[in-house]
Amino acid sequence: MKPIKLKKLLNEILQTWQVEAFLNTDRKTNITDVLNQIRALKKVTIVSNVTPEDLQQKSNVESTVIKMKFVTRGNPKEDLKQFKKDIMTSDLEINDMKIPGVLTVIFRENTLTRLSNL
Repeated sequence: MKPIKLKKLLNEILQTWQVEAFLNTDRKTNITDVLNQIRALKKVTIVSNVTPEDLQQKSNVESTVIKMKFVTRGNPKEDLKQFKKDIMTSDLEINDMKIPGVLTVIFRENTLTRLSNL
């Protein structure tokens, strides 16, 4: 019997995905703090600010484009729903993961891609 390679096994168990999202945050909240708190969410591995310089901004709202990488064993679209819930939920009886200052988060599902294997 041929031994199973560790890389192959890990690729089958864990899948790494990447997605872009739009964030609107209160200008009173430091965007670096917001991104650090998103990085702390379960399954999230990397969060990068990829906001184009020419993205229109409002005086009281900061718009940010992020690229987020995460690992999953299941359906990545379900994970996006959970990430949004974790970021936006303000009812502490349901979840204490509300990230202060975030007004909206919109995941661009058309950018959801599985990253190459190990």
